[in-house]
Amino acid sequence: MPEKSVGFAIGNLRARENRLLKKNDLSGFAAANNVTELARMLRDKGIGRTDNADVPALLHEDAEEMWKYLTDNAPDTAAFAPFLCENDFHNYKAVLKGIIRGREYEDLLILPASVELPVLEKAVKEKRFDLLPDYMQKPAAESYEVLAQSGDSQLADCIIDAGCMSAQTLLAEKSKNTVIKDLITVSVFYKNIKAALRAAKTGRSAQFIESTLTETGVVSKKAMVTAALGGEEKVLELLCKAVTVGGAEAAEAYKKSPGDFEKYADNRLLSTAKRCKYITIGIEPLIGYMLARKAQITDLQIIYSGVKTGQNSDKTLERLRELYG
Repeated sequence: MPEKSVGFAIGNLRARENRLLKKNDLSGFAAANNVTELARMLRDKGIGRTDNADVPALLHEDAEEMWKYLTDNAPDTAAFAPFLCENDFHNYKAVLKGIIRGREYEDLLILPASVELPVLEKAVKEKRFDLLPDYMQKPAAESYEVLAQSGDSQLADCIIDAGCMSAQTLLAEKSKNTVIKDLITVSVFYKNIKAALRAAKTGRSAQFIESTLTETGVVSKKAMVTAALGGEEKVLELLCKAVTVGGAEAAEAYKKSPGDFEKYADNRLLSTAKRCKYITIGIEPLIGYMLARKAQITDLQIIYSGVKTGQNSDKTLERLRELYG
């Protein structure tokens, strides 16, 4: 088999970029009369492959196809590690809760993942956290103890999420790729701000907040903890100081609604990713395409929710993220 090259991967990519969904595609999906019709429309557009599958299944297949394309065509799959590790932490969370609570979890798993299911299961069942990658071991052990002893699933989730953010930052630094580091900085920063706002709104303790937040490279963890203890307004004041990542605009979006804030954070990441399109040598165009596909799947999940609940299509379209094109 010939060795994969960056040039081949990028040349092959341009046709795929042209097949990304356009505004008129999304408008048509949002106008579907019901979820059965929406599923048919998605299949007709090449999203998912299984006849009679429902929309969530089709989107799951679409995500798997995207990851398979990337891992099959990228010369260096290590570049995806800061993004792929999200799947590992998500899967650990599903396995942990499933085993401790005696619930099914197989349908909740996301592929691809660098940690295989039998390893996750053995880590939980036998408390063999040393089987996991170094960056997963501490949050995996701590979340296990919290869930097993106190049953506090929210705190366990927060520990896992914080572990994931720290791992993403670590892996991005190891990549020595400026664009990847910038993308992870934006992503991790806004995840931290969301967590800080939730903690402030619910009046969480300093200990809980400390377990939830991580260093972001934009504002310090200490500053975020202090702000969260002071309430939502203090977090928004801190957010406004984060000029390099559009903090003031994000704060204004949050004042409109949490949904507008989520949309702004996603758009900020995709806006940063658009730099990747104009790099002709390197892994960056594949990274940009990956984030574009993930944003597209988010849009389709929003549309599915709107069609399922009978929401006015114009209202649904207002919630969609910006396009990569």
